[in-house]
Amino acid sequence: MPAENLPLAESQPTLSVSNATDKNQTITDPELLKLALATKLKTMTAVQGDFYFPCVPSMVGEYVQLLVGLLKLLGQNPTPEHINNLRQLVEKGISDGFQISPHARLIVNYQPAEANKGLAGGITINTKVHVETLADKYKTWPETRKDPLFGSHPDAKVMAVLSQLGDPARTPILDVGAGTGRNSIPLAKLGHPVDAIELTPIFAEKLSASVTAENLPIKVIQGDVLDPLLRVKPAYYKFAIASEVVSHFRYTDQVRLFLAKMCDGLQTGGWLLFSAFLAANDYEPDILARQMSELSWCYLISRDELKSAMDGLPLEMISEESAIEYEQNHLPKEAWPPTSWYVSWATGRDLFPLPQNPPMELRWILLKRK
Repeated sequence: MPAENLPLAESQPTLSVSNATDKNQTITDPELLKLALATKLKTMTAVQGDFYFPCVPSMVGEYVQLLVGLLKLLGQNPTPEHINNLRQLVEKGISDGFQISPHARLIVNYQPAEANKGLAGGITINTKVHVETLADKYKTWPETRKDPLFGSHPDAKVMAVLSQLGDPARTPILDVGAGTGRNSIPLAKLGHPVDAIELTPIFAEKLSASVTAENLPIKVIQGDVLDPLLRVKPAYYKFAIASEVVSHFRYTDQVRLFLAKMCDGLQTGGWLLFSAFLAANDYEPDILARQMSELSWCYLISRDELKSAMDGLPLEMISEESAIEYEQNHLPKEAWPPTSWYVSWATGRDLFPLPQNPPMELRWILLKRK
């Protein structure tokens, strides 16, 4: 998004020598001379830097307070009008960025308003919104993280449900958010026909390469499951999986859209297994916690919101249980934890870095298509 510029603060006033004495008089007062030299030094001193603020609307007040403190530290004198203008500038950038993506950043640049006057000429604030999508965030993972990116084994809960579904050849599976194939590949090797939807192009490419190399019965679909143009095969799948997918959603309406699509694709009697961060029964997240949960890849919903998203859909709740407890108890010892970040993330400590239990956790939710 384009940058916006705002001259926000003026230099703190200094004592004028011309007011202190006759202009024709030679000044020898050490204090006045020291002040004059300090003023000269200020014109030769410059500062420049950037803040990268997460676009969290609930934090605008804190961001403005930090910037005002910086201006004062740099010897500026922001007036109430300057501060109000600064707030409007930051608020607009943060709001615009957050609407586009929870991963957007507001870049706030500060520098001298006049290069030849240094700090004595005031400070100019420039802002620019840098937007990153979820696919952008994941793009660098294969280069910066070691394989396996999401774990070496399929989800234990996936395999447990699968064991109840009978003949693999007659059990087509939809894997939403398939990544590089942690679940899709083992399921296809068992003989299940798999349709794998993956948002991130680089992950879809890696999965496609594995499918080709091993001649697996997997159809890779690169796209967003929430895209209205992305359709699933109607009443075709016996089992649909969405592991670590709903945690990237932003609204209850998106949860409902996802559930409705899964209903369209599942056979009557088919199963849907997905993981989601549910708030503890006695915890009502405020707007800051909700916005931060989107930023931290752990979109937080309450059980009432989940119930509302399911309302009127032909879905029956079969079970709901702790994902971290289930996986730790059922994965092979060598596969636990799946990744270095899984425990902190699944327990909610990525959002609430507390030694005690946060009021949320990742849960496995198993539904049946009526």
